[in-house]
Amino acid sequence: MENCLIIINKSAGGSNRISFDYVKNVLGRGFNYTCHTIPTDGEPNLDGYSTLAVCGGDGTLSNVLSRVYNKRKSVYYFPSGTLNDKAKIKQKTKGGESSLSHAVIGKIAGDANAVFSYVFAAGSFTPIGYVASVNMKKRFGVLAYLSHIISEYKVHRIRAKIQTRDSVYTGEFTLIMFLKSPRCFGFKFNKAYDESAESGHMVLIRSPRHDGLLGKIEMFFPFFKVFFLGLKNERDGKIVFKQVGTVSVALGGETAFCKDGEKEIASGDFTLSFEKTECNLSLVHKTKTALYHSDFE
Repeated sequence: MENCLIIINKSAGGSNRISFDYVKNVLGRGFNYTCHTIPTDGEPNLDGYSTLAVCGGDGTLSNVLSRVYNKRKSVYYFPSGTLNDKAKIKQKTKGGESSLSHAVIGKIAGDANAVFSYVFAAGSFTPIGYVASVNMKKRFGVLAYLSHIISEYKVHRIRAKIQTRDSVYTGEFTLIMFLKSPRCFGFKFNKAYDESAESGHMVLIRSPRHDGLLGKIEMFFPFFKVFFLGLKNERDGKIVFKQVGTVSVALGGETAFCKDGEKEIASGDFTLSFEKTECNLSLVHKTKTALYHSDFE
């Protein structure tokens, strides 16, 4: 029988709703199971396991993918975080939900060596993904993020040069976002999302002319346009929206990014690309009787 490592992140907001017995019941008797709890048992050793069952939020999945995206392993994701934006991306077919054997993820090579499953973003509002405390998420769920919205609505001036295959964007940005998802931070705004494409999207919002209250007023419409009205057609102006495969990024200083809900510090130059994983990645919907898969792009 194959060896399966079950990882449950007890720091995830909804971790109290999942158990090792539940995972074993869903996956069945065809495995030799080893159970691992984060953070109690420390960093899991993934060697020797052909199958991984990851139970936690989007950040938990991202951390595991960073270590196995280029290995031929089977990864089952049991979403038990707070927002679970990645888990809400589902492929529908006439017969129901289906799965492809590979997922398209974002890979960051350079100063910030990592992969992300759906979003890598910096600037206004983006710290909301990682500033909420574990206790607040466990107690209040999604509401734990709401208390940070006002404090994170502020002007950022991220100095950067961002180069795509056919364009270069330079200057100061209050939002830099790369995503492979129709949604992020609870907003389903990317109307151009294509689950079959081996590419993702870039969203840039240039910094306003002023700081303080005037700057916040100037920021309002671009953010309203992006997150409430949504984006479908590519555009180049105050708001930049573009389908991208590979992007070169040069930052003017250390910048805090939200990588699938976790904080990641990046600086200097790095290359970001969207590519298929080697591992087989499946989403496990909450059910006690059957295992369903969805295309995890």
